[in-house]
Amino acid sequence: MNEAIFHVINNFAGQWQTLDLLGIFFADKFLYVFVLIVIVLWFRKSLRYHVYLALGSALFSRVLIVELIKKLVNQPRPYEILANTRQLIVDNEPNMSFPSGHTVIYFSLAFAFWGTEYFWPYIIMATIGSLARVFVGLHFPFDIGASLIIAGVTVLVFKRLFKNPSLS
Repeated sequence: MNEAIFHVINNFAGQWQTLDLLGIFFADKFLYVFVLIVIVLWFRKSLRYHVYLALGSALFSRVLIVELIKKLVNQPRPYEILANTRQLIVDNEPNMSFPSGHTVIYFSLAFAFWGTEYFWPYIIMATIGSLARVFVGLHFPFDIGASLIIAGVTVLVFKRLFKNPSLS
């Protein structure tokens, strides 16, 4: 099932140059744009807690949780094991597919804004960025799903550990 869903998404690669360029941007460079968008919200005092929550949980989940799981699981990337993968990006980390580091950052940033006007736009951006990782051939859909769960749990734990001072 994981491979079947992967192929449904990845088979769109290589069909249209514009779609490929968008996919490459969202799979690779969009992460920096998304983080910058979140950091800019720090200037709105009412959103600073969410910015700190977003950046803290993204950093923790990416650097500690995802790296540990990647080293333990050692899951090959789709282009390493599937002959008919349409690979648009070369990654220099072989056997590091599960879970997706980009996705855990995307969804940590998004989930941290739960209850604000930014939550749904951020969820949409996180979804686009994450699906782009499958589109370009770097991740399986289950890599994305696991990262979404890791991000959600991490943000929830951080939210309970670090209460919003303006609500106290």
